[in-house]
Amino acid sequence: MLGARYTSRFNRDVKALVRKHRDIAPLGEVINLVLADTDESKRVLKQRHNMHSFRGSWSGSNECHVANAGDWLVIWKIGNGLVVFQRTGSYDELFK
Repeated sequence: MLGARYTSRFNRDVKALVRKHRDIAPLGEVINLVLADTDESKRVLKQRHNMHSFRGSWSGSNECHVANAGDWLVIWKIGNGLVVFQRTGSYDELFK
């Protein structure tokens, strides 16, 4: 299991979701799958949440759709046994 760190921007994104009355339980599921870092959890992330790697300015980071719910994304980076959760929200909120 990997360790976790949440950027201040990620924490603000989560607070914004809560203010919008979004059920954040599916986000917790994705976070747990990422932290588990097993072959099975990676398979679930790819199949159920459409996990993939970024290119360009977000190179080295991964992204998935929370519960494959269309426009709710989570972005994170893994390094040195630590997952840094960078952003969460809709495509428009993250890539304006």
